[in-house]
Amino acid sequence: MESFGSYLKTIREEQGKSLEDISERTKIAVTNLDFLENDRYDLLPPLVFVKGFLKSYARHLGLDPEETVGRLDNFLGQTQPPDRLEDEPSTNENDKSYGLAFVQNIWFTRILTAAGFIALLILIMTGVSRVFLDDAPKNSKTAGKQVFSTGAQTSRAEKSQPSLTAIQPPHAGKKVLEIKALANAWVRVEPDSGPAEEMMMAPGDIQVFTAKDSFRVITGNAGGIRMRFDGRVMPVLGKSNQTLALTLP
Repeated sequence: MESFGSYLKTIREEQGKSLEDISERTKIAVTNLDFLENDRYDLLPPLVFVKGFLKSYARHLGLDPEETVGRLDNFLGQTQPPDRLEDEPSTNENDKSYGLAFVQNIWFTRILTAAGFIALLILIMTGVSRVFLDDAPKNSKTAGKQVFSTGAQTSRAEKSQPSLTAIQPPHAGKKVLEIKALANAWVRVEPDSGPAEEMMMAPGDIQVFTAKDSFRVITGNAGGIRMRFDGRVMPVLGKSNQTLALTLP
């Protein structure tokens, strides 16, 4: 039986396209494309993220994205052990945790996932869209320290006061992007003035990036991260486990 990776490689080579061509057009790392074509699923991100960038790969080859993902599922169902077939995280007691590489305790992962959903519902019900905690600097010694803040509703007498204290970026002359993970999330950041960075973020992780003018951000879990760009809190990017690519500003 022809492997799924060989199937993709054959179509790509028939079209005269290299892995570098695909990577440049889809923004998928060459290493991940190579792992996919060689069926090294043990070296790839969790399957839900693989399916996200596989759809972009399929479109570039002129294939139907959903049909291509279905072909991958059929191949994995015949060749991979059951624990590699978890499609996405769940809070159901009968589901297995897919994030053992980051949190070894399955109950800890489930509790964090449930807490994230509850927090999201509370934010929607109260109309609060800001979830970062700003520890505003009180003097020049603490001016460079920043943390994420959860915005709070103010009373009528306090409506003239901003709920998020403005902070001057500590990197003079550069744009600053801060990303905080609320759940396990695959993230790729491409600054205009430096090399791209690709990583898996666990709940509570915070990463800070700088660029001359702009960033391109790709994630496999739009609802699992929050961002602040150049001192401005960004709205919720999307749903849990949604693949998203955006350019800032």
